[in-house]
Amino acid sequence: MSAKFLLIFFIVLFSSKCDTYDSILSFFKSFIQNHISNDAFLTVIDYIRHKNKHNFPDNYQNNTIAFKKHIPTITRNNGYIEDQSSYTDMFYGVKPVSYNGCGVIATYNVLYHLTHKTDIDFPSIIRELEYDGIILNGLFGTAMRAIEDYFKKLGYETMSSCKKADYDKIGKETDASVLVVYNNKEDITEAIHYMAITKKDGIYNVHNNGRSSASVAYNSISDVLNRINGGKSKDIFLVGVKNY
Repeated sequence: MSAKFLLIFFIVLFSSKCDTYDSILSFFKSFIQNHISNDAFLTVIDYIRHKNKHNFPDNYQNNTIAFKKHIPTITRNNGYIEDQSSYTDMFYGVKPVSYNGCGVIATYNVLYHLTHKTDIDFPSIIRELEYDGIILNGLFGTAMRAIEDYFKKLGYETMSSCKKADYDKIGKETDASVLVVYNNKEDITEAIHYMAITKKDGIYNVHNNGRSSASVAYNSISDVLNRINGGKSKDIFLVGVKNY
């Protein structure tokens, strides 16, 4: 496609009626969510994951110091990290955890639910996923399958799928899971979010998806998907983890 053609195309585009422009913009904002399969998307993300060059400082020492300040809030939240926006003082790659850390937070929350240990070393989880899981030095968070690999390394049995039809089965047969979604199936600029889903007595709870998310009870993974973000979210991937 010639540069002259592109120039004419964009002149016509931006001089056209607003509703035409809005329609084209809406198409591109929703293209990935609605036209790229979850399996293909995960394959691309995994390829990028394994090509990372890791051009960022060693964050472990500073993260260890900063994490101590968050422990009282975690204790008040029954052992879970629910307040990602406050983690501006900890870094995952080149960006603060408040910006890109939903994946590592979801990993922490699932591990806490499985072990109920109050001394889980969150900075070490970050370091492990920085080594094998971070995407483009942290500009785009964590590769989905890297979280499953992390739990397998710890000796846990996992179940995973990028097909929504499998999610409720995974939810029933595992003890906690990490759900990855597009926040808005019509607008990719609202990004992707990872959240831990824990289960007790058949009731599911979502962590780090808003201030009061942990207090909302769900009946299944499908129920979570149908209700979170006003039903605007679209699933990408689910990994469930079985306790020992």
